[in-house]
Amino acid sequence: MKPLTKRPAKRLVQTLLVLLGALAVGKANATGSQTVVLVSMDGVRHDFLDAAPLPALQRMQREGARAERLIPVYPSNTFPGHVSIATGTYPDVHGVIDNHFEDTERGTYRYEADANWIKAEPLWAAAERQGVPAAAYFWVGSETDWNGIGARHRMTPFDPNRPEADKAEQMLRWLRLPEAERPRLMMSYWAGIDSVAHRKGPTDPAVAKQLRLQDAALGQLLAGIDALNLWHTLTLLVVSDHGMTAAGELIDTAAALSDAGIKSEVLGSAVANVYLENAQDLEAATAALSGLKNVMVHRRNEIPAAWRLRHDGRTGDLVATTVPPFVLTPPSNPLCALMPNRCVFFGGHHGYRPDHPDMGGILLALGRGVEAGAALSQAHQIDIAATVARLLNIDPPAQSEGTPVAGIGG
Repeated sequence: MKPLTKRPAKRLVQTLLVLLGALAVGKANATGSQTVVLVSMDGVRHDFLDAAPLPALQRMQREGARAERLIPVYPSNTFPGHVSIATGTYPDVHGVIDNHFEDTERGTYRYEADANWIKAEPLWAAAERQGVPAAAYFWVGSETDWNGIGARHRMTPFDPNRPEADKAEQMLRWLRLPEAERPRLMMSYWAGIDSVAHRKGPTDPAVAKQLRLQDAALGQLLAGIDALNLWHTLTLLVVSDHGMTAAGELIDTAAALSDAGIKSEVLGSAVANVYLENAQDLEAATAALSGLKNVMVHRRNEIPAAWRLRHDGRTGDLVATTVPPFVLTPPSNPLCALMPNRCVFFGGHHGYRPDHPDMGGILLALGRGVEAGAALSQAHQIDIAATVARLLNIDPPAQSEGTPVAGIGG
């Protein structure tokens, strides 16, 4: 009698081989085809999306997902925020503690383009390290190589007057490249409404007008992706670095120190790093600033750990903080030159504590791995890098502390 198990066993082996082959093909497709496009719109507060007709952003909400808000790092400013989005960690780790600060070895940082100011691995470097081609269009820190690794496609130097329509068209050109050359991670900084809101305040009609212009450029990008039929492999994420709130009276911390005979440099407006010329002035400087109403002062070694603000070699001897609508140093407003002792800061501002409602930004997602009409809970800036990594099926940046956002690619 012939064994009864021979043919079924052969069929079982064949079936297993087919399944394993399908899994291998699926893995190859997963690691070789999916694309993530990450766009940041500067200064767009989470509730601005509800203030005006915005067809492209509304389409992303309708066909994709929108988070309640995106929580920024502290200070809630452009450069630390964008670097946190890219690295998945906080300023005390990545080192870009504000838009403007002092480094004990390198000197002054002021909106610097050199990636080597960044102490943690950014997304584009992590992607390229793992064989995923990356492209960057004006993202903070992307203009030069980071530790010898850079995005193979990048636009330099930064031009604040570059229209978003030009950025959208270049991004579409990258998506039209042959598969072997095409970036699978694209990151782009857009002007958002930051400049207008600083000048005129967050509720001025000019802010809604500017946001409509940003939305039109986003619509151009969406239409181009439609035409390329890429949504089955592409995920678009739209975020912002911080929100915006109304600003008020200046509390001139630099003047208070000068009046007390203390030589120092004060950098920052909602969070001010105070660099003393003479370390022996620490006690006197603390007393001078502690006497100011609506100002909180911490010595560097006493900064609350939860703030994630202390970076040895960059954080000031003292850190002064305030709450809206106050600002701590004279802003870029010509009225302040006319009223050095009492300046009213007309317009909008940010940089305040991340838990302030007006500091929350936006997070929207559309495409592969996103359920249509999904309402997501609030997320944090440091979660974006891990989310992008999950969508690309790669490891997140080396120092990333975030977790992927639930509902995007999970």
